[in-house]
Amino acid sequence: MSALVSFSLVLLAAMALGLFSRRGVKSTSDFLVGGRSFGGLLLFILVVGEVYSIGTVIGFPGGVYAEGAGFAIWFMGYILLGYPIGFFLLPLLFKAGRKYGAVTMPDVFKGHYNSRPLELTAALLCVVFLIPWAQLQLTGLTVALNGLGLGLTPLATVFIGVAIALVFALMSGIKAPAYVSFIKDFALIFAIVIVAVFVLAKNPSIPHIMEAASSQSDHAVIANGRPMIHTMSTMLFQAVGFYMFPFIVQAIMSSKSARTVKRTQIGMPLYMLMYPFLIVTAYFAISEVPGLKGPETNLAFIEVARRLLPEWLVGVVAGGAALCAIVVLAASALCIGTLMTRNVLVGISEARQKSSVRIIIAVYLLVSILLTLVFPNLMGALINTSYYGFTQLIVPVIALIVGTRIRAGVLAVGLTVGVAIALAIYLANVDLGGLSIGVPALAGNIVAVAVGRLLWPRATPTAPVWERRKRTSGRQEPAPAAMTSKEGK
Repeated sequence: MSALVSFSLVLLAAMALGLFSRRGVKSTSDFLVGGRSFGGLLLFILVVGEVYSIGTVIGFPGGVYAEGAGFAIWFMGYILLGYPIGFFLLPLLFKAGRKYGAVTMPDVFKGHYNSRPLELTAALLCVVFLIPWAQLQLTGLTVALNGLGLGLTPLATVFIGVAIALVFALMSGIKAPAYVSFIKDFALIFAIVIVAVFVLAKNPSIPHIMEAASSQSDHAVIANGRPMIHTMSTMLFQAVGFYMFPFIVQAIMSSKSARTVKRTQIGMPLYMLMYPFLIVTAYFAISEVPGLKGPETNLAFIEVARRLLPEWLVGVVAGGAALCAIVVLAASALCIGTLMTRNVLVGISEARQKSSVRIIIAVYLLVSILLTLVFPNLMGALINTSYYGFTQLIVPVIALIVGTRIRAGVLAVGLTVGVAIALAIYLANVDLGGLSIGVPALAGNIVAVAVGRLLWPRATPTAPVWERRKRTSGRQEPAPAAMTSKEGK
């Protein structure tokens, strides 16, 4: 009972902040991008809150439990490699977005290339590959709620989580995930550290924990050959696509300046200090919670918490894990609603856009419930699936930043080729000797674009975003264009 009380208190605190975030939300711009006014702290909390989702606190220990060192190196490696890319890339993407009054990545493409086919292709790609990301959050949410030991059915747990996420998403748009992330991040860090502290209190020798895990299976090393190829290729591929997730791009567009975007990237690597605590807990679980197979390995972290922590602390841990899923789920739902109303459907006025977004959010969450219940999966596999699609967006992003003679239609073909290759290899279960599916998919995208550039180039190159403008006294960034569904047409 005390676990349920502490769990409820964490969620009530989050709801209170969510209600507080409703202040000043009047226009569609306020709802979708916070009026483009987020300062450094709020933007940092929003972006870092969407980067470190339920995959961190539940999926990472479960993956290490199942696969060992290879999973740990991949998971931490691609995030660390992605940070310097984001430091240079995101401010430039923000500048392009501000120039065209963009809210989404397809908005940027539409404004820069004046191309409906590229806009629609990119938008559909984002919509499709956001679905497994929602399934990832709901899978982890089910694990977190089951940690309370209430005996709830999977259907009941996902409905509870979706109901809360729906309230957050409909309450005040992007401001709700931003404000709730303050509670979520504190609870996340507290949960990870407190479980590791209890693990070390029971077995203070980390070498002994590693040895006990290795006696069950060889989890301490990455074998040469196929496992090494898979770890390295997946890590490098996903580092390239780390910041291509559409909800991160929408979060960046809420910033008040490019300098604010760059500042947020400086402190984000500090969150990586959580992972040593998670690794200790994961290796402890291998020997102390043996026998977990398949999707059951997602239970590794929460099972350790249930065995070692007082009941009330289990509630806090479960609340922190649940908020990780709910915040990212709300942001993803808002993003997919924005993509559908601004980039997929046509003719939706700004006055109707906010209400249309809310309807699509509800539909998206219902679809996610069905997929989670019908197709349970390892959380690591769901992460990989989303990256197969989102990383393809790096090609048109680089093209708009450097300025090229590549036609928009060619970039749309490249995105289609990349996604088609990834899906074909995945569905046919082709053996690539450990090589990540994403590598040949991205290579196909690049080759298609290169061939199109040679055979059908633009008459004049597009203007590069990266060029430094001459400074003049009192010069300010251009104001964003009006937020309508037809901008850039």
